[in-house]
Order: sequence, then C-alpha cells, then structure tokens
Amino acid sequence: MFTCCHNKSEVLQSLETADSLLSEDCDSLAAMFFYQIEPPEDTIAELPFYNYMLSRISCRNYDYQDPELLDLPIAFFKQNGDNKRLAYSYCYKSIFLLNYSSDMSSAMIYNKMAEDLAKNTDDDILKYNIYSTGYSIAADCFDTQECLNYAMQAYKTGQKLRDNNRMAYPANYITMCYNELNMQDSVQKYMSVCLNLIDYFNMGAKASVYASFGDAMFKKENYSIAEQYYLESVGIIDNASAYKGLTMIYLRRNNAEKARECYAKALRPNSFESNIDIMSEYAAFLEKHGEIANASAIYRQISVEKDSLYRIKERNMQMQMENLSRIFREYKNDTEVLESANHYLKLLLPIVSMAAAVLLVLLLLRTRKNRVDSVPFGRQLYDKVLQNINISQWTKDEREVFATYYLSENSSFRSEIESTYQKLAVNAYIFLILHHLGKSKTEVMDMMGISDQAYRSLKSRIEKMRK
Repeated sequence: MFTCCHNKSEVLQSLETADSLLSEDCDSLAAMFFYQIEPPEDTIAELPFYNYMLSRISCRNYDYQDPELLDLPIAFFKQNGDNKRLAYSYCYKSIFLLNYSSDMSSAMIYNKMAEDLAKNTDDDILKYNIYSTGYSIAADCFDTQECLNYAMQAYKTGQKLRDNNRMAYPANYITMCYNELNMQDSVQKYMSVCLNLIDYFNMGAKASVYASFGDAMFKKENYSIAEQYYLESVGIIDNASAYKGLTMIYLRRNNAEKARECYAKALRPNSFESNIDIMSEYAAFLEKHGEIANASAIYRQISVEKDSLYRIKERNMQMQMENLSRIFREYKNDTEVLESANHYLKLLLPIVSMAAAVLLVLLLLRTRKNRVDSVPFGRQLYDKVLQNINISQWTKDEREVFATYYLSENSSFRSEIESTYQKLAVNAYIFLILHHLGKSKTEVMDMMGISDQAYRSLKSRIEKMRK
C-alpha cells in the first residue's frame, strides 16, 4: 500500500474505495464513484493513483488512453514497493501501447514485466488480463504458438475463476490457433467449447467465432458446412473474414456472380497485408475468365500497395528499435528490478533476441528499398479519409504520416493548433483534423472506432491542453 502516506488524504481514500469496488467487479458503481473525484494537482501520491484508476476504468470500458498516463503510477508503485499495482500498471501500459499507438515491441515487453511480477501474487484477475493481452499481441504479430500458449493460460484461469465470459474469448483464439497449426482434433474440441459458451460473446465476437468455424471447415474442404458457418457470421454483422471465406468457396465452385458480390465485402479496410491472398486469387480467377483488364488492375494495386506496406514496416521497425533501446536503458538503471546477475540475464536475453529479430527484418526490408515506389503516401491516406474509411486500425506511423501531410498542406490550420495547444498526442491531431474537414461527431466516432464516452474523453483531454 502507500507506505509514504501515514495520513491519507480524502482523495486517496476515495480512490482506494473505487479501486476496491473494481476488484469486486462492481464496475458501474466504481466508475460512478471515480468520476465524482476531481483530478488532483498533487503529483506525490494523489495524481499517480488517480491516473492508475483512470487507466483501470478506461480499460474496462475499452477507452484506450495515451500510454504516458501510466508513467507516474509506475514510478510511484516502484518507489513504494506495491508490486501488485505495479504489475497492473505495466499490463495497462501494454494494452494502451497495443491499442492506442500499435507499438507491438514495447507492448510485449511491458506485458512480460507484468507477467514476471504477477507470478508472486494470487490475483487471478491480474493474471487473466496479462494472458489475454499476451494472446492479443501474439495474434497481431502472427505468432501462432505464442498466441496459443497465452490463450490456453487465459482459458485455464477463466476455468479457475468459474467465469464463462473469461473462458469464451480465449477458447475462440485457441480454436483459431489449432486451425492454423492444422490440429483438427483440437479444433473440433474447442469449437464445441465455443458453441457451449456462444451466449457469452458480444455480437462482433460471435460473428468472429462463426467465421473461425468456417475457416476450420474450409481447411478440411468441407465447403458446404464452411459456407453455413460463414453465412451465420455475416448474418450477425458484416464480417470481412467471413466474406473472404465465402469468396474462396464461390471461386472454387465457379460461381462468378456470388464471388464478385462477396469479394467486394471481403477486403478489410486498412489491412492490406491480410487482403493479399484474396486479391491474388480473385485476380487469377478474372484472368482465367478473360477479364484481363480487371485482373491487371488488381495486380497493379497489389504491387503499389506492397511498396507502401514495406515503407511503413521499415519505419515501424526503426521505431521499435528505438523503443527497445530506451526500455532496455530503463531496465539497466533500475536497481530494484535488476536485483541479481541472473535476473539481469533473464531480462537481457529476450530483449537482445527481439532486437536482433527486429534488426534482421529491418535489413531485409532495406534490401527492397530500391524497389519502393515514390507514391506520396500521405496523400493516399488523405484520400481514404475523404471517403470516410474507418481508420481505427491505422498504425501510429500511418497516423503521423497523415497528420504531417495534412498540416503541411494547411499551414493556417497548423499555426492555429500550434498557437492554441500544448504538445498533443497523434490521436488528438487526428481528432482535430477530422473536425477541420467538416466531419460530424458520428462520422469521427465511426472513423476512429471510438465510443461516445471515448469521444468525450478525448475531447476533454484536448481541451485541457490549451495554452
């Protein structure tokens, strides 16, 4: 607890009450209690704990904040030896890095730090949060085995907690991983688990479950059952993954009309890499049926977008190398974490391995540099924004490229922002730019993929940055 605070202030007592309510799964009551507390000025104890609670409640509401919000709590809980809250803080920072800035390497490291501390606690909710963050990061990094390991730990923790909701979501990831690994007996087992828990998924997740079932049946070439699952999925919500599966089925059946209809809905916005296979197969189908011009246009799009993709990846690799170096320096100077040479090596080896892997990818990408097309990428992103395309999956690098491009093309607007606000996060720039383009509140929420509460929270944070 707070060893430096013998006489706790009223603010600290209120924050601890909200924290206790959250620990008892009284989310709504905790949020109501918390939002009655005025943001404190004190940076010694009250503000770090306030930021910690804001992070906890934001995570529960899927309202992701700037990862820097956790810097004060992390320093404070380290100083006071509160390892449980420090582990939670690391976990929340990992979640924010993953969802707010798409910084996978840093997210992975902070989650590992949380996992290391959580081993000495009996807090299964904390462990579940760490495992579920772990499988989300691994899935985004296409590391199937790591994703499976974390999802299995999350599922077992859900079982231990007797929490069907906390069993359902990792079970779906387990199903997808076993499908990727072509372990069909295990796929069938966890498909049954998911079906038994189907009512515990929200609508989007339920659609994802049926799409993953379709993928499993497609892999077994059981196209009729796969089609049923995919149709079940799109019957819940428009699901690009399910439409992709349906397109593949109709291409194999030579059903051109249905293939065209589904292909138009199969491309995932802002996720070109996952679209390459369906685009290539569809182009080959068009070519086979004599539609050379249309096939050629798709092949050309693949070629141009691939070059853009490599440019983004190279920039992301450079950013990740910088983050790895920074985090490693923090570790090296942290005498509390590095208590022994064995612990030091334990932390150093995975970071060095990760850095080596990132460096290798960076070198491979640079060998393709002479093939990169000089298409103005910022203009491409700007054109997408004009079409009201969802940008919630843009990487931090893409957001920065777009914001930089727009501000360079609108010097008066840039001067207005610079004279009005202090340093803003990139999401704040995107928010202001969308409004400058005349987008309505609903359009901004849809494009950024945020809730009404997240919209109001972001708007409030921007207002607080006025000079």
